[in-house]
Amino acid sequence: MTRPFHRPARLEDAESIEGSQDTAVASELAHSAAQALVGGFPETGLTREGVRAVAARGVDEVAELWADSPATTLPGTLWRLLLVREWLRRDPELISRRYATVLDLSTDAEAAARFETAEARPAPSPEQVRAALDTVLAGRTTGSVTALAPLLSATATFLRALAAGSTPTWIEDDADELADPVTRRGSALTATADELDEAARCAAAGLLD
Repeated sequence: MTRPFHRPARLEDAESIEGSQDTAVASELAHSAAQALVGGFPETGLTREGVRAVAARGVDEVAELWADSPATTLPGTLWRLLLVREWLRRDPELISRRYATVLDLSTDAEAAARFETAEARPAPSPEQVRAALDTVLAGRTTGSVTALAPLLSATATFLRALAAGSTPTWIEDDADELADPVTRRGSALTATADELDEAARCAAAGLLD
């Protein structure tokens, strides 16, 4: 049985984070928490052990800090990975069906166009993606942001495969617990894949922070 997703409390309700209402402070905390979770940032204000303890409870206590961060920052990237991970946890059967869909491209021009624009590299399975995301979001990475690059690229490929096999729509209902500007926008899966690919390039260059 998968655990239900409980969207993290909004930032203004995070009583344990003093001064979090201030945008600049919130941004600094978002980056510090993300850097401590990933490791390899000796100047971060939070201890890696402390963020690991939070991650063990589902990163709910820090994740909302990341929600408004730009897509190709480390906190913005982790927010997108968290949304993918929670979707995989909550809707594994739906995602598996979308992953396994085989379309007759000779009769579906729209699907053929989506496959034409999708990257040719093999997409990892839902189980592989979830396991990798669980590792990152539990703070069990190798301690360098560059180590994230392959995972970001693989997750992007996975999202494109889902979009190519059915539709680029992600979350359809505004009332859904996973409804977010990231998941509710047009062509959300492919748009997120593009952002993760850009984040992967930044990570590989050591520029994702």
